Amino acid sequence: MRFLSRFSVLLSIIPSTRLAAYFGFGALLWVVAALLPSFVVVAALYDLVLVFVALLDLVLSPQPREWEVERHVEGKMNLGAPNTVELQARFRGARGLAHAVRIVVRDEPPVEWPVEWDGEPDAASLIARAPLAEGLPAEALPVVARLTLEVPSGETPAVCRAAKSYRVTPTRRGDFRFGPLSARYPTFLGFWYRQLRREAEQAVRVYPDTEAVRRYELRLRQGRLQDMGLHLLRLRGRGTEFESLRDYSRDDEYKAINWKASARRGKLIATNYEIERDQTMLIAIDCGRMMTSLAVAREFKAQTRHTLSPAHSLSQALGQSTLNSMATLEAEEEVAVAGSEVALSKLDCAINAAVLLAHVGAGMGDAVGLLLFADGIKAFVPPRKGRAQTGTIIEALYAAQPQLVEPDYRGAYQYLMSRRLRRSLVITFTDVIDPFASRELINASGALRRHHNALCVTINNRDVMDMASHLPQAMPELYEKAMAQRMLQQRGQALETLRQNGVGVLDVEASELTIATVNRYLDLKSRAAL
Repeated sequence: MRFLSRFSVLLSIIPSTRLAAYFGFGALLWVVAALLPSFVVVAALYDLVLVFVALLDLVLSPQPREWEVERHVEGKMNLGAPNTVELQARFRGARGLAHAVRIVVRDEPPVEWPVEWDGEPDAASLIARAPLAEGLPAEALPVVARLTLEVPSGETPAVCRAAKSYRVTPTRRGDFRFGPLSARYPTFLGFWYRQLRREAEQAVRVYPDTEAVRRYELRLRQGRLQDMGLHLLRLRGRGTEFESLRDYSRDDEYKAINWKASARRGKLIATNYEIERDQTMLIAIDCGRMMTSLAVAREFKAQTRHTLSPAHSLSQALGQSTLNSMATLEAEEEVAVAGSEVALSKLDCAINAAVLLAHVGAGMGDAVGLLLFADGIKAFVPPRKGRAQTGTIIEALYAAQPQLVEPDYRGAYQYLMSRRLRRSLVITFTDVIDPFASRELINASGALRRHHNALCVTINNRDVMDMASHLPQAMPELYEKAMAQRMLQQRGQALETLRQNGVGVLDVEASELTIATVNRYLDLKSRAAL
């Protein structure tokens, strides 16, 4: 054990290029001494002084055991959103630091997570993703983050500390681990580099992106839901349960006039109706092979003056917000800016949409449930009311992954009907190809329609649509255009067959999926079509 300890100490010492240059100059003196014997004493004295100064620099400089390197990261992260990771370095030596030290800290986030620093990809991340040799895949290289921290001089550990942050964007949901931390710093005279390693592995959970939930709560309190594209303000007066009477305005519909009340008061009176709150919505998500394909979600991110951490945003969705956190939300000042395109699978896009849909449904007083299925039932959350149901649904969604199997629509819908639920709005996130490949979905949805109100939500293929509208410049492009048009025609036939069977259809791009689905739900609810 003592031998291994000494060997590890030797591995932590690396000569610098400065020391190599000084020794190179000493070698040059010996070459001169070979020609002029009088220079032998000078060369020997130079080497002795250089070795003494180098060893003295090694002994008097900070030792690796006197450094403390830490990582601070939230245990819960958002999928497809930048999450902040902070690296800290602190010198805990008894004599303090006589000079400032530049220490380079290297972190190992989970593989395939893009690393960013100050809005630009970190150089280490770019290097890690570039193949070193022809035929070597970029995925074979680890993604690392290297940050340079300037630790100031001082006499106490409270002063001798520095911190910097970088951002990672999780590309998949589930459980992940950060690797160990490594650091390297020069000695005072720059003759050596000392390096250290700390076993700082840390587990994190990646949840569906709850940023839309946070923005929804903020806009709802500000009365600015239309900024998100939501049509919640249209719901007023469009229900079926009587709420109150008011004077008729020019913008009201004629069917809103209460003729009996108008006759009694001698003027036109309109009726306000209240939206029903005791309804049921069940979100069914296909986790089969067709949901494995990538969809590009072009999102609009919000820049806030006082940003909240992903864990805080997630705690809101889980129903754990406090009055103080809500006050912080109301005090935030947001500016909408165009975000970059995020490549997510169709399942991830569907799950992100399902999170906001469940949150809005729970806020409207409806009972919300969840069904995950592929070739069998993967998870089922019975419909319940309350904001806490959103947290239960998120917990069921965070580890869901697509499988290369055919989805069993008939088995999933029969499972729903066997639960003997009251008539509900069943929103199924899936994908279609053509009437033949989607015949099971068409038949099973028709059978479900007799017991529940069915809505099928699909993500259209933007690449295929672009190819179909592209002006070909060569013969291969002409064939590609013809094939794309045929695919779109067959897909349209499958969706039209669903409509003819009484199933609602919503086919949108990935970037519009969340808002379009919530608006469709609000429209159905306002027309008492649930």
